[in-house]
Amino acid sequence: MSQLSPEADDELLFLPFVDEDPCGEFGGSQGRVRDLTLVNNVAIECWKVLRMPQTPNKPAAQDLSLFPQMPIDILLEVLSHLHPLDVRHVARVNKAFRGLLHGSHGEGIWRNAFVDRKPLPVCPAEISGRRWTKLLFGARECDQCGAADTAPDYRLWRRLCTDCMNSNLISSISPHELNSLVVKTYREDGRTSAADSQSGRLWPADATAIAEEYERLKSGDAEAAEESLLRLPTFIEARREAVRIIEERAEEAEAWSDQVHDDSLPMWGKRYRRVVRSVRKRLIEEGHDPRDVEDTDMDAKMTYLENFPRLTSKRWNKARPHILPLVYDARAERLTLERVQLVANRTSAACSAVSHVLRTAPAETWAYIPPQYTIEAMPQLQELIQDPSDTPLPDDDPGLADALLELPAFVAAWREEKQALLASLLPPPSLPAEAECGPSSSSFSSSSSSALTPPIPPPPPPLARLELATSVFTCLGSWVGRMSVTAGRALIGWAGAGAHLRCRSLKNYWERRPHYAAEGAAAAAALLRLVGLDPAVTTAKQMDEVCGGEMRGCGVQGKTGGPDTRFVCLLCPVEACRGVRGRRAMRWRECVQHFIERSRVGGDVAHPGVPPAFGLLTDEAVDDLRRREAPDPVLQDAAWACALCSAHYDSHSRTTYEGVEEHVRTRHQIEDPEQGTHFLYVAGSERTPRVPALLSQEGNVLELRCNRCVKGKLRSLRDIKRHVADKHEISSPSGADWTKVEVILRTTPRPLTEAEGEDLNLD
Repeated sequence: MSQLSPEADDELLFLPFVDEDPCGEFGGSQGRVRDLTLVNNVAIECWKVLRMPQTPNKPAAQDLSLFPQMPIDILLEVLSHLHPLDVRHVARVNKAFRGLLHGSHGEGIWRNAFVDRKPLPVCPAEISGRRWTKLLFGARECDQCGAADTAPDYRLWRRLCTDCMNSNLISSISPHELNSLVVKTYREDGRTSAADSQSGRLWPADATAIAEEYERLKSGDAEAAEESLLRLPTFIEARREAVRIIEERAEEAEAWSDQVHDDSLPMWGKRYRRVVRSVRKRLIEEGHDPRDVEDTDMDAKMTYLENFPRLTSKRWNKARPHILPLVYDARAERLTLERVQLVANRTSAACSAVSHVLRTAPAETWAYIPPQYTIEAMPQLQELIQDPSDTPLPDDDPGLADALLELPAFVAAWREEKQALLASLLPPPSLPAEAECGPSSSSFSSSSSSALTPPIPPPPPPLARLELATSVFTCLGSWVGRMSVTAGRALIGWAGAGAHLRCRSLKNYWERRPHYAAEGAAAAAALLRLVGLDPAVTTAKQMDEVCGGEMRGCGVQGKTGGPDTRFVCLLCPVEACRGVRGRRAMRWRECVQHFIERSRVGGDVAHPGVPPAFGLLTDEAVDDLRRREAPDPVLQDAAWACALCSAHYDSHSRTTYEGVEEHVRTRHQIEDPEQGTHFLYVAGSERTPRVPALLSQEGNVLELRCNRCVKGKLRSLRDIKRHVADKHEISSPSGADWTKVEVILRTTPRPLTEAEGEDLNLD
């Protein structure tokens, strides 16, 4: 049997009979297959297994010229041992073999070629061996229209493209019971044999033949005299069994085809990678940067680099115009990334130099330095950062030194701009701050404006108003979702709002910047009046001197550092904790934040739209509360910095209260460091919320103090009787042994109703 000679560069031509079959069964015309979508890769992979390797020591091919002259029995016996592909090739040798294999004797040879040839799928009984061979190994061409890249349908035993399936197949046949007797295909895409649909479709000719046979048997059974002569049930059972077997054979064929394809993937991948390496080598030889060549994604143009074993000059000249744009894109991307990295390195160097300058400022001003993204936008720095050259920015660059000389003026201008912005958010000074909290605040204001009221002092300048205790702001970014970050919810004055302007989220969400909080201002005004101060002129610093600042009274004995006034919100309901029923005792800044939060949190009906109402606690009540309070968790927050050096300038280098004290002792040799002088709490830091103790107001009220103890704590009536009896050994305790202590010194005046206001004006 003769064999075609392989051509030089195309491995497909090493395989004989890869062209379209000239025989009537396989159709087509002789000639080279130029449309690769027609090539059946499954047939090629199977033939690779069968072909004999070309080796130098291969013995000479035997003369087969006498084979066609052998007796027909011997020919049939020899042909019965061939692979289906070999039988197909023999049928194409000459007319004699074609007539033999297409005749009555040839069907057994075609069918026996699939017997005991695992993993080849067995030929179904209802289809001829030649047709099954064509279905498995024929060209990928539609049987109806000749469209290329058409996969076989192992259920319908045809190759149908998508258009032919949509135009020829039907979804069902009448009557309905016939649908289970006809083989269905579940394909939607003609390019694959995989099932893509849930509802099958039928080939009309097959369905019509089954329907005619069904009607013929049904008519015959209607005339049958005995039930044993009925043939329709037997036909239905036989058809269902035939459909089941055909579907099993189809599944076997699909599994075999998929397995052949999967087994060939490593070889195709190895071949493709070899071609890609050749492409990269040629690009580098042409002078392209190896980095660009290595970063080029050749898979985008895989069509021009696959289906051949090696890269020849001819193929490279065809693929080169499609590959070069990818290299140019990789080069542009590399240059862009290098530029971005260069700008980032320059920015880092500039910010590092700026940091060395700003850290020399006093520690109490660190919280009011512009954020890094603002300093980066400084024109003098941007000129250095965006320089078109490729040189980095060294630390000793003269231009950088000149730019740093303008830094103090830039920082001062930024602070003035932000102060003016915050001052513009405040209401006009002619309107009381509490007038914006609710409708009932107007009556409260009218009651205080009587003829006996002293003249109202002139309002302070706009920027000076930022220092007032009633200048309360809130950052809308602190109310997004259920955020645990609450540092921006109550910002009092420039000290609070100015420090919060360094928040990194404001770079992208400036619309959520600090806004004026009318309910917070109303709460601050109520607290100021409660301690006898004028809300119109009292600053937050003055309020701290009277009531204690944010860091006063941290809950540690010996570290109170001044007054520590406490208040309770009279609008809140009574709650219980550790056997005590009452309300939370808070510092004045905590009261402001509390009222803002309760006024804005959904579901609270006691605070929104209602004027604030607080109660000022007595010193005895505060002393008892401090006994029951846990240490303030702010002591464990990494928000403390040394005021004598720049060791804690960066936010990631901040430490705890104990850590900064130890730093001052060991680094600066100060045995007894003082807060505010040697170290400080950095404003604007997120602090862990303090859990206030409850002021006892219901049940066993803690309001009695033992007269026999020097500094006795407050007890309930039941506890103090037990205390006097046990500790002081008094058998019959009486009221002479204890004193009732007032826990609330005074409360916020109740707003007058409209009727009460009219009566007051008449008087």
